[in-house]
Amino acid sequence: MAMVPFLTPPSKTALNCAVYFESRWNGPVSRLFLFIKRFAPVLFLLYAFAAVSSLHAQKAGLTLLLKMIPEQEEWFKNNVLRPFERENRVDIRIEHFSDYDELDKMTAESRSLDVIKIPMDRAATFHEKNYITPLSDLMSPEQVVRARNDFLIPPLAMSNDTILYLPRKLETRILVYRVSKIQEAVTRFRDFLPELDSALKGLGLPGLPNSYVLESDPNQWDYYDVLVAGYSWLKIYKEGRIGNRGKNYGGTFLRVVDRSFQLGAIRGELPYLTSTPVSEAFAWEWIYARLKVIHPRMFKDGWSGEDLWRAFGDERIFMSFLTQLDCFFLIGTGENGLNGYLKAPDDIDFAVMPSAASLTGREFMMANRNITTGGWFWTVSRTSPHKELALKLILFMTSEENQKKEFEAFGTLSSRKELLKENKDEHYLKRWRNRMLQTSARQLQLNRTTQLPTFRDMDKLQAAYLTLLQDLCLNPVQYRNLDDVMKTIAVHDSTAPKVE
Repeated sequence: MAMVPFLTPPSKTALNCAVYFESRWNGPVSRLFLFIKRFAPVLFLLYAFAAVSSLHAQKAGLTLLLKMIPEQEEWFKNNVLRPFERENRVDIRIEHFSDYDELDKMTAESRSLDVIKIPMDRAATFHEKNYITPLSDLMSPEQVVRARNDFLIPPLAMSNDTILYLPRKLETRILVYRVSKIQEAVTRFRDFLPELDSALKGLGLPGLPNSYVLESDPNQWDYYDVLVAGYSWLKIYKEGRIGNRGKNYGGTFLRVVDRSFQLGAIRGELPYLTSTPVSEAFAWEWIYARLKVIHPRMFKDGWSGEDLWRAFGDERIFMSFLTQLDCFFLIGTGENGLNGYLKAPDDIDFAVMPSAASLTGREFMMANRNITTGGWFWTVSRTSPHKELALKLILFMTSEENQKKEFEAFGTLSSRKELLKENKDEHYLKRWRNRMLQTSARQLQLNRTTQLPTFRDMDKLQAAYLTLLQDLCLNPVQYRNLDDVMKTIAVHDSTAPKVE
């Protein structure tokens, strides 16, 4: 009868193999098996760590130096940087600077920075100090042509035909106001004109222009219209209802510089407080404070942007000069921590900046609406170890898709020509965004090439402006008339630095 295979007695050879294996099992093989069994978890972790380390070793790394408000940086990381990391198998490390001095120091000393976010007014200095790699040195000819065609590139981003930077965003100020309160001032202003005219003449000024009428459209306003609307609100509400920055910082300094440019100043006149356009700019600041059309806490509490948002929300002010980012925080989007401050957001509208006008009777042939265009640039560090990848990141961050998304999230004013074109309101879920964008685009056109000049001792010049502004506006009644104001300006000018 045939035997079932698995019941067949083992052959002699098989028995010998079994005996051999048993002898080895009780020796080295047994010990190896027990070692593997005991340390398997540790060996697995070591293997996993080696695998992950190997994966990371294959990734490039970029270091990005920037400064942003926390809510915007979080959005930027999640919506712009993370997609680039995934698409390009790269890790991006962010470093921060808190002020210009720290930016300068970190850029000069670091050898690991790749991409740097630079404020427009520091662009020339960084180029002169050889801190950066001109972007057109890294671009292909096709990329250079495309950048010139697609972007609104400010002069400070260029050196002759060389593209030094690509603009991350542009920034300017516009007039923001309560529609219903403008209508109220237009309805009531005639009741207060004789008193206002008399007050101006009592301070040694010519008074209101002949046959003065307050325009109903703030896009047509000049400095007198701001004064008349503000004086009307003062009489109706018993307190000034215009607010601007009053803090001892750059935003306040810039307002006086903007006024000086609107009054026809050229770069060389800015360091001289007694120059005609600069002294006239300070005279206008004084008259707004002296006649109490600005909110009394503006200078006393040193208002910043956030104070203005709150004052609008509390209905303590009806008008201000604000940036695009200010507008998004003020009105809110309901996302990214921008909840807004207004009780009636539909009552807010925008206009280009009021035109300059002569307060003292002096002739100003160049009076205009131009103010400075500011903004931030992206560039590649001179010492970057990954220049080509850094350029790729900059082109990604400034793509049309990403600039559009960031405008809709934070009001970051695009530097791309296509995104600054006129659009119809129905293209926007929140129509105020379109009105704000179009007003800002018109102001950029008016500004043309007006930019804050760079001076060797800019901090000293800013300090001189702010000291004089505080002197004139914190206690404006101490000056009986315009002559007293001009004498005070002359005293401050004698000690102000004549920067170059």
